[in-house]
Amino acid sequence: MSRFRLLHVLSLLLTLLLAACGDGLASDSSGSAAGIDTSNGDGLGLANDASATQACVPNVTGCSGKDRYICAADGSAFVKKPCDTGTFCDSGNCVQCVTDKDCAVGSVCNVEGLCKTDRLTLTTDALASGLVGAPYKVDLLATGGKPPYIWTVIKGSLAPGLTLDGSTGALAGTPTGGIDAKVTIEVKDQAATTDSKEFALKIVDAGLVITTASPLKNGTDGQPYTVTFAAQGGTPPYFWGLAPNSGSVPTGLTLGSDGTLAGTINGDGSFGFDIRVFDNGANTLKATKHFDMSVALAPLDIVGTQQVDLFIAKLIVLPLIVVAKALPVPYSAQLEAVGGKKPYHWKEVPMPALVKSFIKNSGIPAGLTLQDNGTFSGAVTDPTLVVTVDLSILKLPSVSGFFFSATVTDSQTPPQTKTGLFVMPTVPIGGP
Repeated sequence: MSRFRLLHVLSLLLTLLLAACGDGLASDSSGSAAGIDTSNGDGLGLANDASATQACVPNVTGCSGKDRYICAADGSAFVKKPCDTGTFCDSGNCVQCVTDKDCAVGSVCNVEGLCKTDRLTLTTDALASGLVGAPYKVDLLATGGKPPYIWTVIKGSLAPGLTLDGSTGALAGTPTGGIDAKVTIEVKDQAATTDSKEFALKIVDAGLVITTASPLKNGTDGQPYTVTFAAQGGTPPYFWGLAPNSGSVPTGLTLGSDGTLAGTINGDGSFGFDIRVFDNGANTLKATKHFDMSVALAPLDIVGTQQVDLFIAKLIVLPLIVVAKALPVPYSAQLEAVGGKKPYHWKEVPMPALVKSFIKNSGIPAGLTLQDNGTFSGAVTDPTLVVTVDLSILKLPSVSGFFFSATVTDSQTPPQTKTGLFVMPTVPIGGP
């Protein structure tokens, strides 16, 4: 069977089986997987039980795509049970949403999978600086509540020449005088809920000014990041650089002379640094401004070159393993993760009980060793260990290989953990 066909077969099988597990693969801080049958630590023992003669576990629910399926009371088959209009199936339940993107503007997805009105929040962190006589515009932003919003200055004053549009939140105009003061702006929704924030507003009356607001947008470890600094005044083009002895940008980012700070961030934390800009006039002008930014760790996740994304788990297809009786063929594979904090630590854990009712023998086969760093070493010389999953009930070909479950733990305090399902497809050579 081709690798593509294998992915398709396993996706159809496990989307139905694993979705019925609920949160069976959620991990706790100790690294143990909740809902996992720990009665057979090596995962290789044959599990004989009443469910062996059933196609599925009676009355459990699962999802295929966004459709819900319920196993018949006699365990004979999954029966399609559509969700109500406006909902779809996720992890066996009919929900309105999985992420906030599934909800209308102003609503968020709660833990029950329902769209609820979010609290009104003024999300703009800082105002840009400006220059007298130069156009100025900042679009203030808010989320939640009941749009449309009404914007008002409730404390302090704007620089002369600037106005706040009460219906759009646009703070704009051409300043006719300088200012370096605090101003408090309020946003109100249609339910009369309000939120406000104090801002520093700086408009200089001459020279060169860096207009980009601080703090900068947040970054994420391991993710691309780009921000371009802007200035007004003097004589363009401008030339940018880090001020000496003024802190450092996150590792992986580089500031170009055109004012673009870009790269892929490596590491997390809070950073502060001074950016300096020079103009191109006969009498060179310069301006310096301090910037802060925060970098967070990405959520820990298990990944693979070939994988099937399921509702509660992810099936990773590892490289093909050759199994030949009495002929050790070396096998090499690396379990992979992203996010969290390196180094990672891997270990095998037992399969969830529901999956074991379909895959009777599971686990890393004798002859292979999973190292703490996620690498495999060894060879398998006993073809009788190969597991063949009968998919005739789905009118699909059987799949042969080794199925197992493993958990990765990162180096945070407390650590994050993630559990995944893996398969090593096999090409058995010889026989018992």
